[in-house]
Amino acid sequence: MGVTYEASDRLARIVLDRPEAGNALDLDMARELREQVQRALADPYVDILTLTGNGTDFCVGSDTSKAERADDPTTAVFELAAALEELFALLNSSAKIVLVGVQGLAAGSGLGLVLAGDLAFCSGDACFRVPPKGGTGAPDPGLAWLLPRAIGQQRALSFGLGGRTLDAATADSWGIAELAPDGDVPAALRDAAENLGGKHLWANSEMRRLLHASWETSRTELSQSEAVTLVRALLNRQRR
Repeated sequence: MGVTYEASDRLARIVLDRPEAGNALDLDMARELREQVQRALADPYVDILTLTGNGTDFCVGSDTSKAERADDPTTAVFELAAALEELFALLNSSAKIVLVGVQGLAAGSGLGLVLAGDLAFCSGDACFRVPPKGGTGAPDPGLAWLLPRAIGQQRALSFGLGGRTLDAATADSWGIAELAPDGDVPAALRDAAENLGGKHLWANSEMRRLLHASWETSRTELSQSEAVTLVRALLNRQRR
């Protein structure tokens, strides 16, 4: 299906493995990726997920070629959109930290995967765009929700209009993906997993939860949740 999975040392490694197609996400691959993310989230021996792509590009976007050939293109496109939305929502709502490693092009739904994770690291040759490579020019489903929340409305408009492509340095300055030291994405992912996990995992997971909750929670409810988290942290420290 174009996705590989490996888990060890509290880390799940999910790899997009359809390099001959730029790791483009068709319906089958989107569903398989969703299943592998669910597998990692359900594994009690996994604390952190990494998502990377095999080949020259991370993910060039959605593959709509089957939809174009389908007897009912509308239904096919809606099925792909639903699968992508389920995938992005699953990553966004993950109780576990999601790290993304990017090389080459991340476009369309590939950019969506970057934005749906928690931290992304990119190589010096990485580039980012809203329309998928070789597509109609329209954005892939999911980006209209993810992009302005990640970089703000006006930057999202500047980025998305006209098919603009961002280089790695600009993506770093905009907070889309950090430029990995020396361009070494695997090393950056390893260091991040080590720094975020272990004895720091609980605090980092709670920080992640609170920040994500801030978009859909009232200020009062969020403040109360922060207080509960602080109480739990103090009690945990007293037990040591």
